[in-house]
Amino acid sequence: MTARVFVAGLVMAAAVAAPAFAATPQDTKPASPRPQAAAPARPEATREQALQRADAALAAGRRGEAAQLYAEAADRFQSVEALLKGARLQSAGGDARGAMASLERARELAPNSEEVLSAYAQLALAARALLPAVATLEALARMCPTVAQYHYWLGVGLMQAGDMVPALEALQRADQLDPDKPLTLAALGLAMNVRKMYGEARAVLMRSLGHDPDSVEAIAALAEAEAGLGNVDAAESYAQRALAKAPNNATANLATGLAHMQRGRFAEAIAAFQASLASEPTNPKVYYQLSLAHARLGDEANAQKFVELYKQKLDEMEQHVMMVRRETGFSTGGMIR
Repeated sequence: MTARVFVAGLVMAAAVAAPAFAATPQDTKPASPRPQAAAPARPEATREQALQRADAALAAGRRGEAAQLYAEAADRFQSVEALLKGARLQSAGGDARGAMASLERARELAPNSEEVLSAYAQLALAARALLPAVATLEALARMCPTVAQYHYWLGVGLMQAGDMVPALEALQRADQLDPDKPLTLAALGLAMNVRKMYGEARAVLMRSLGHDPDSVEAIAALAEAEAGLGNVDAAESYAQRALAKAPNNATANLATGLAHMQRGRFAEAIAAFQASLASEPTNPKVYYQLSLAHARLGDEANAQKFVELYKQKLDEMEQHVMMVRRETGFSTGGMIR
């Protein structure tokens, strides 16, 4: 199951960098034999001045210079602000590893900063570093219980980890705090589909599409919910809408296969399920449906093959969920067989 979110990208340095902006006075020859007093050295830049120069370079589009200035300010002043701004530049430039290192340093300096924790969690979530992402988001959700965004991100992280019960709870809390956000509703519908709560999923996905009628993820998830409810015509219609926009969408191909299964078109179902696996090869449900389709066609060898693959993928997911729970403290939930 996929859940797309907008997320963007925290060890202290022992040595302090040389002053970045201190000018070196030029040597001059005296005009007369009398010695002249040396020109006074310019004062070293303050933290605020260092950040202002970095900000000015960034505003002028000199991103490389800005990144260097932020790094120097971070080293010299142990500046959390410089680390955060530098991490944003690193992340935007595709340097996720460097951005994470910067945010880890910021977290050492300011371990209880909401801004630092939020940036760290977003970057970890985007990089699919699920254990640190979920642990940090759980802390943020406790620190700031009325901020819907943190509950939403936590729910998405738990979904990606495969732990649907606490994911569902987090997403429901996000919806309560800030109703009718289409991304929250789409993720909530996806989680409900996994829990086989198809009627509830249909309702929230219709709400999501009421606010964002072109959302491929919501349309595809609605197709799966309709298939789960036995509404084959609606399932096919929504799946076709999603596939017209995104032919490789795993959920839409899954829903298409489910509709074919209900119409007895088992060969077509297999093709749709294989298309779903090509985009998302970890979903146990697709392997199970492939085993059923092959069994309906009398292909016992492939039916048994996909049963075994289904069990393997399910066990892998359960092991991952247990690891996440051990590391983060979550203890509720369980996979649906």
